[in-house]
Amino acid sequence: MSSQNNWNNPDMYYQQPQSGPAVDPAPGSGYNGADATYGAGASYGAASYNPNAAYGANAQYVGGGPGVVYQPLPPTNTLAIIALVCSIFGMISSLFIAGIAGIIMGHMARKQIRQSGERGDGMAVGALWVGYVGTALWLLFWVGYIGIMVLVLGVAMVGAGSAG
Repeated sequence: MSSQNNWNNPDMYYQQPQSGPAVDPAPGSGYNGADATYGAGASYGAASYNPNAAYGANAQYVGGGPGVVYQPLPPTNTLAIIALVCSIFGMISSLFIAGIAGIIMGHMARKQIRQSGERGDGMAVGALWVGYVGTALWLLFWVGYIGIMVLVLGVAMVGAGSAG
């Protein structure tokens, strides 16, 4: 075993003995002899196991084997994707109307997902959160901006009226 290079034979430890004489256990090892054929001549599926087989795709995971049936995933709701994109665009741009569109489409997408069983509920909820938060932040920004401009113009008008 020590003369064999383990790196060149990765299946070395997986090869099971196919036949051989039964080996008696050492006295005092705790083995009661209930299964005297264990490890000696036991068949481990030699017909189905080939240690020299090329490393290829496992039929269980690729296309399925006999008796393996995989159910395809339901499609992702397109409206949920569009709602998330609109909400993100509305948050990073000054067009908060896109955020409002994302909110509306997010609610519509959640209704469609409940009815059809499609995937994408997390995206629709994310679109709602981003849309509501983004729209609220932009509305606060514009209300504050307009308020400051009115205040500045009011102070300028009062100052111009008292100077004359």
